[in-house]
Amino acid sequence: DESTRSVLHEVMEQQTLSIAKAGIIAQLNARTSLLAAANPKESQWNPHLNIVENLQIEPTLLSRFDLIFLLLDTNDEAADRKLASHVLSLYTPA
Repeated sequence: DESTRSVLHEVMEQQTLSIAKAGIIAQLNARTSLLAAANPKESQWNPHLNIVENLQIEPTLLSRFDLIFLLLDTNDEAADRKLASHVLSLYTPA
């Protein structure tokens, strides 16, 4: 939602986090790394759309990340069945 995005903008741009609790307003230094993950809209990557359109993340927020990796799972029913069988075989009594 919009409030989460605005907080992320502040932390990633200014390396500070503003907090207001019980009438006390504080601005804390943010000394951390951020690892984020996102699913594409409609839960499936559309190769005809760019990253911003697929993830529905504002370009100004996306530009704050130093590295962006795309992990795409191609639709391959045979490979998916083979992998599922292997995983199930690990937990099936012999």
